[in-house]
Amino acid sequence: MAAGFISFPILTRIFSVSDYGILGLITTTLLIVTAITKLGFPESIVRFYAEFKSANRLSNFYSTLFLVSGVVGAIVAIIFILVTHFMNNNFLGRNTSNLLFLVSILIFISSMKLTLHSFLRAEQRTKLYNLISVIHRYGSLSLSIFLAFHFVKGLYGFYVGQIISGVIILIFLMYISLKRVKINMEGFSIDILKDSLKFGFPLIWAELGHLVLNYIDRYLIQLYLGSMSLGLYIAGYNLATYVTEVIIYPINYAMVPIYMSILANKGEEETRIFFTKSFRYFILIMFPVTFGFIAVSKDLITFLASTKYAESYNILAYVAIGQAIYACTLILNNGLFIRKKTYLYKDIMIITCLLNIGLNIILIPMFGIIGAAQATLISYIFYTIVITYYAFKEFRFPIDYAHIMLYLFAAATMYLVMKSIDNGTPFVNLLTRIPAGAIFYAILIMALDRDIRNAAFRMIARPSKV
Repeated sequence: MAAGFISFPILTRIFSVSDYGILGLITTTLLIVTAITKLGFPESIVRFYAEFKSANRLSNFYSTLFLVSGVVGAIVAIIFILVTHFMNNNFLGRNTSNLLFLVSILIFISSMKLTLHSFLRAEQRTKLYNLISVIHRYGSLSLSIFLAFHFVKGLYGFYVGQIISGVIILIFLMYISLKRVKINMEGFSIDILKDSLKFGFPLIWAELGHLVLNYIDRYLIQLYLGSMSLGLYIAGYNLATYVTEVIIYPINYAMVPIYMSILANKGEEETRIFFTKSFRYFILIMFPVTFGFIAVSKDLITFLASTKYAESYNILAYVAIGQAIYACTLILNNGLFIRKKTYLYKDIMIITCLLNIGLNIILIPMFGIIGAAQATLISYIFYTIVITYYAFKEFRFPIDYAHIMLYLFAAATMYLVMKSIDNGTPFVNLLTRIPAGAIFYAILIMALDRDIRNAAFRMIARPSKV
């Protein structure tokens, strides 16, 4: 996820504010179409992998999902090309419509790549999964920037680099998979396809709703305010997202395989204990990250993206708080997954998206990009409350409110300390505020939280292995 921080100051400088807005809009479009194309297979792979492995049917499982992913990816890519051809150029512009042709190729590549990559996650081959993720992220970023500078100028070069790197990663994943199992037409199973779609298809709508909730405001900003305002909004939104995703990303991908293993081997009570502890320590980290980010956000956006994005500062607090609240559902909503009531994700998300669209239509004309950020924050709060209510009806676990309030107090106090430091320039402020805030928060938590203090002392006292 650190690649986000590395790419952010580069992309905001090599592209104009308007082009950066178009880049964000195309990326959003790719995410939404890919969410539909993958048919919920990544989630089905994690859920059913152990069952097919114990039944000695992994070859059928791999073959079925990979072949269907390829066929569906090709069909959606062709449809996307046709839709792009007849797209209203007055909305996106002819150049953007032409860029979407390259996106159609990425749709096909991503469909198969995500399926094979998800098998590594289901197998809990964390090192290999992360290695491929990092190589792809940095490799595609480096190649795209290189091509945009030297060979195919601008956004066209950027997306050509994305395609080349995607093909390389897909070939590597196929090589790894074929070494372990046979992938062929004979292995295709209609029963496996039905089971995977039955479980994963409702999650398509949940993920699609997640993307609409997060990104529909970008289309509305483009419609109401134009690409310049869109670029400012996306810059601020992306920066806040990079910070929270450093925490969200590993929890999201590790959580399900871990608690499903605990549930299967140790039962529901141990699973509840796991959720209680996980949520407490999640808040322990998320609160100071969110409050600390808000404290340095003005300096951070100016330092990383340059002064031409300074106006993005106005939306950062709304987005950061909203992202933190929404991130809590990674743990709070798992009862629906455990009870296999994934259809509720869809229903709740649809209602939340309608609320978000309505709020954006009202607030963007009134308050500009700040209105879009406010609409997102309100929608996140609504979704978190409703999804937690229904998830806890299915699988409730205790919330450690005492420690959560303690961490809120410590993070808020840390924020005040960080804001009181002002050395004049953004770079110097960042160098002083961030370590000062981290040290202050750590000392305060050690002083007030006995469990954390005892755990720290045990780690210090543990004899080192020679």
